[in-house]
Amino acid sequence: MNNYKHILTESGSKLDKFKFDGELGAIYSKESTEFRLWSPIASCVKLRLFTTGSDAEAGASVIGTYEMTKNHQTGVWSYTVQGDLNGIYYTYLVSHPQMGERETGDIYAKAAGVNGNRSMVIDLDTTDPEGWDKDERILFDRPTDAIIWEVQVRDFSYCESSGVSKKHRGKFLAFTEKGTTLNCDGINPTCVDYLKELGINCVQINPFYDFGSIDEASDAEQYNWGYDPKNYNLPEGSFSTDPYKGDVRIRECKQMIQALHNAGIAVVMDVVYNHTYSGYGSWFDISVPGYYYRYNQDGFWSNGSGCGNDTASEHEMYRKFMIDSIMYWAKEYHLDGFRFDLMGLHDVVTMNGIRNALNTLPEGEKILMYGEAWDMFTACEPGTIMANQHNMHHLPDNVGAFCDNIRDAIKGSEFDQHSCGFVQNGSRRNDVFRGVRADTDFWARTPAQAVNYASCHDGRTMYDKLCLSVFRNNVQYNLRHENVIRMNKLAAAIMLTSQGIPFMVAGEEMARTKLGDHNSYKSASCINRIDWERTVKYKDLVDYYKGLIKLRKAFAPMRDNTTNSIQKGMWLFTENPTGVGYTLEGEVYGKTRKMLLLFNGATHTESFDLTSHGLEGWWDAVVDSENAGTDFLGEYSRVINVPATSAMLLVEQDKITP
Repeated sequence: MNNYKHILTESGSKLDKFKFDGELGAIYSKESTEFRLWSPIASCVKLRLFTTGSDAEAGASVIGTYEMTKNHQTGVWSYTVQGDLNGIYYTYLVSHPQMGERETGDIYAKAAGVNGNRSMVIDLDTTDPEGWDKDERILFDRPTDAIIWEVQVRDFSYCESSGVSKKHRGKFLAFTEKGTTLNCDGINPTCVDYLKELGINCVQINPFYDFGSIDEASDAEQYNWGYDPKNYNLPEGSFSTDPYKGDVRIRECKQMIQALHNAGIAVVMDVVYNHTYSGYGSWFDISVPGYYYRYNQDGFWSNGSGCGNDTASEHEMYRKFMIDSIMYWAKEYHLDGFRFDLMGLHDVVTMNGIRNALNTLPEGEKILMYGEAWDMFTACEPGTIMANQHNMHHLPDNVGAFCDNIRDAIKGSEFDQHSCGFVQNGSRRNDVFRGVRADTDFWARTPAQAVNYASCHDGRTMYDKLCLSVFRNNVQYNLRHENVIRMNKLAAAIMLTSQGIPFMVAGEEMARTKLGDHNSYKSASCINRIDWERTVKYKDLVDYYKGLIKLRKAFAPMRDNTTNSIQKGMWLFTENPTGVGYTLEGEVYGKTRKMLLLFNGATHTESFDLTSHGLEGWWDAVVDSENAGTDFLGEYSRVINVPATSAMLLVEQDKITP
């Protein structure tokens, strides 16, 4: 059944009057567990308890079925079972006059059996790894201090060259292995040790809640990015060593986070509240038909997400669910931030509610929060203000959004495979100029609201896009192309020195390729995995990123979360049609100095005349076409010639007074 027109008269926003502020789900103690389900239009709800998470397991049986009691004022059904139910599985049988009786998991479940089909009662204290009570978040004084590296759990260690033990490849526990090296050579670090050397301080991990596209009971080769939520409040079983035991996935997920924290790396969770794996038949749909989703006037599902359904964040109880879910992950899993998939499908009241809730935690205002603020059509309630780029002024400075302008300005449109940008031919210079200022003259109020990137999991990798735009129909992605490497270095120099929060997809710094696959969400693991061999093959590129990261950490004005540095800077670009040049001023090497940033996207040398802008004296280069970091690479004055397709960054020398 796909049409809900016959139900919508009873549900939608009209059910908001039954808003319930209390705790929902299985409320556990060793003495008893109370089960609570919000379903104001249900005619009957029953609780069913099981010994196992599926009928296929040894000892599978139904423990009992119990009729729950409804509070007609709140719409909450409840039932209390005495005794210690830790490890017991459960579902609800929900009856609705127009839908009949259907079985559902608990949308608030914190644990589940294989494939997430049966929810599980859990004593969360038993899932804490050793030392968890001492685990601390990695938080940043300013969002712009974060340097984000995006990765998928399976991609991280699937390749044998990762040096990770076979039993942990593609799993949460791969992040816990120390001393991993390329093919176990004992020389070239991989995985977390590699990240520490690279210098990034934050990983964004693609969805690791329980998603619906992978059969956890199968040993067959399967792959999916995971943007298809099934159970929001528990980890994905295929990333654990035992998907049948509900506690194992929780413990191992915590171990992953703990290992990254021990390495000084923050963890951002990629969350997808804008749609679910399926609309009809989802736990939300069965619990309260017609309420948790948006529908068009004809009663069919709204599909702004492109995934078959849109959730209704403007409805009070879905808004509550989102806030409760985020707070649960933040507190129970010690997460350092959240990235919201298709944030533009959520309303600003909900996003502000999440931000305000996080702010109540110790140093909670430092927990990162950003998302995809694209302007998308969806059948929301009239008058709803959506959390897109146009409406960022409705959100606080510590809620950020991805900047698609700088992405496309750097390397060409994401949606035109052959288009070029600044690094290929010097075009779109004005858009680069706008981007390095964090789009603060457009939609962002401060640099803290702008997440700058040139590649992410969506679309082609940086290397693939550059290769395709240059070689067009004769692309050999697995070969090293020196002209493309120069473009990649220039792109990195722009992105990692711009105002805002820098972001890169895992492997961008090693010329990662997916052989041109632009939408690899369900492609084979051999396409999606990180090939750690490339850390050696493209060592010069890796070192260039490493140097830029070191420089960004050393020069505070690049990380200014206000517009002060932008206002103080001198922006020189008018006389160079294929170049961008400007200065920043701030503390570097123990005193206030200027830094000169010059970018040449042309295929010929560009000259930047400093004297015409009153920039006298001598300048020490720290970045050129081949090297990046904080070491001096040579001194320059007056006119600086920047080679084709390259960057040059220079620091003002001390002025010598007579």
